[in-house]
Amino acid sequence: MKASVEALSGSGATMQLKWGRRWKARQCMLTAATTGNFPMTAISVYDRIVPRAYETHMDMDGGRIRINTTLSLSAIYLQRILDIRVSWTIWPNGTVDVSLHGEKNPVFPFLPRFGLRLFLPKAMDRVQYCGIGPGESYIDKKWSGFHGVFDTNVKAMQEDYIRPQENGSHHDCDYVTVASERAALTIAGETAFAFNASFYTQEELTEKAHNYQLTKSPYTVLCVDYRQSGIGSASCGPELMEKYRLTGDEMDFGIRMKPECR
Repeated sequence: MKASVEALSGSGATMQLKWGRRWKARQCMLTAATTGNFPMTAISVYDRIVPRAYETHMDMDGGRIRINTTLSLSAIYLQRILDIRVSWTIWPNGTVDVSLHGEKNPVFPFLPRFGLRLFLPKAMDRVQYCGIGPGESYIDKKWSGFHGVFDTNVKAMQEDYIRPQENGSHHDCDYVTVASERAALTIAGETAFAFNASFYTQEELTEKAHNYQLTKSPYTVLCVDYRQSGIGSASCGPELMEKYRLTGDEMDFGIRMKPECR
């Protein structure tokens, strides 16, 4: 498994601001997105985010390893957008507890999303989740679905929009398992979260203008979000409503990742 914020250099995990052309492709994890519902001034900043790690500490206690990292996300020429503290606790059975605390600079507009992006072996393309399905669902686009336990695969989760954009997310999830014939990774949240699994990176969805131009990643790209702002309708209607925006200046996100062999 390859975890992508290159910012967590000491931990081997990557954390990113994520977004998408539904606002661009909710790309950069903090990753960003555009559907027209996100201020262009913000997009010009958020899609240039660079992670910086300031310090990483590790301690061991009875077989448990804890890695704590302090980092920030910002555009090169501006002040910090987010200050983040990350704790990775690795247990002897391979379970990993992840805790993120983010503090956003209030001078910047609301975030498109906040979460983690993992790069898994491509063979891990089977998905089971407990959340809103069976179609894609977002905080402002979920009433056609219902809560349940759903079994699907990465290919079926892709919504093939003519113009590539953020797609395939599932809102209000308790857990998700991504598996191959030989291995599985289950992620459960302290609170409900959103996720999507795709053969395409957010950068690829942002850069390409047509679906036939897309190139698949050599990995299964798994995004696990504390929250996403809604899709909105500013491309053909009013701006995204305040209640669907990720507006808080502080965010706490905790998940448990449990790998298993089959």
